[in-house]
Amino acid sequence: MATRNIRVLGFYTFDRYILFAFVKNFILSLFVFLAMYFFANMLTELPTLLKKVDSNNPNITVANVFTNYFLKIPSFFSTVFPFAYLFSTSYILGNYYKNNEIVSMITAGWSMRRITFMVVSFGFVCSLMMMVLNFSIIPNFNHKSSKMEELLYRETKGEDQSNIQTYGEGGIQYYARYYNNRNMLFASIMLVKSRTNAKSVSFSKMPDFNFENIDKMDVQAQINKISEINAEDKLVFPYEWIIRAEQLSWDKGLKNWKIKDGFKWIFDENGNVTKHEVLADTAIVLKETPDYFSKETREIKEMSREETLEYIEKLRKERKSFQGELVDFYSEKYGKPFSVFILAILASALGRFFSRKHLLVMTIVSSFVIAAVYFIILEIGVSLGKSGTLPPLVAAYAGNIVCIGIYFYIKRKQLT
Repeated sequence: MATRNIRVLGFYTFDRYILFAFVKNFILSLFVFLAMYFFANMLTELPTLLKKVDSNNPNITVANVFTNYFLKIPSFFSTVFPFAYLFSTSYILGNYYKNNEIVSMITAGWSMRRITFMVVSFGFVCSLMMMVLNFSIIPNFNHKSSKMEELLYRETKGEDQSNIQTYGEGGIQYYARYYNNRNMLFASIMLVKSRTNAKSVSFSKMPDFNFENIDKMDVQAQINKISEINAEDKLVFPYEWIIRAEQLSWDKGLKNWKIKDGFKWIFDENGNVTKHEVLADTAIVLKETPDYFSKETREIKEMSREETLEYIEKLRKERKSFQGELVDFYSEKYGKPFSVFILAILASALGRFFSRKHLLVMTIVSSFVIAAVYFIILEIGVSLGKSGTLPPLVAAYAGNIVCIGIYFYIKRKQLT
């Protein structure tokens, strides 16, 4: 093929011909599918919003509704992007087969892998781009959209919690009867500061006690109760100080916590009280902010990469299961963005099977089938990870690995 030796900017004329034809089709497909998805969501949600108007919700305004849909665009974009790429790859290859261009290329000495090289390579670059966008930009838009929906639907995603028992930074342990998420306030709280040199103390389990009972104890009984962690292993008394208070509230102006109606006991290494303080209305410096204690139904896709890692670390400190969240983290931030690349190679392997008749309709149908099978395989891997059958990282990539195996199997069965 004469054009094979002609190179411009490092690309063969043939490569540029394939890539430019694909990109034009892909951009058009992306905008069409994005518009369809956008208006489908709008038509689905508008009836619910109109019902909310009847309930005299002042937050439902035209500006807020359009702002919400604007904030959803990045999420819609990430959803339709892989399918648009799959459709465009399938359509271009089907069109080349229909016009016998693929046959001519193969006759000239080009293999199918070489013919689709630029499209597949561009898909890999797009996957890296989607991964970077999914680290921070798209989750930030998702979170803002979620907050806007709280105003529109008058549904808060923050939940109050009872019987709080959790770890904080700097060896602080929190025990509280109740946490009010909206007012950022603890009721009946105990703060315990672990001693840094109590090296033999294990914190594998927090003491499980009932606040109804502990409130009836005197101060010394409370101290004895909170000190029950592995008492037989202690070389020294494990706590530097203990604070007991009726309230611990967040001061929005000063951006710190304030203790109300509390007491503080400071201990030596033998457990003797060396100092006793009354804390009527006293500020205290704690690294944990209200967001740390807010039990939000916030999804991984609404959190940036750093926020997700902090959330998982919080669950770890609380001795709660974080297997599912870790699987979702690897899947949402690393696994799913590569769906563009995986779908591109599957389309390139199946290119010769695309129908020459009714090309547009059959390409849409075949693209839906390929995408459905791929995402089913992907979700099976995620489910196996959440059940503990597979390690989180392996589970997140299991679907991609299986589909790559399918690709090589198909290529092996083909003659070219």
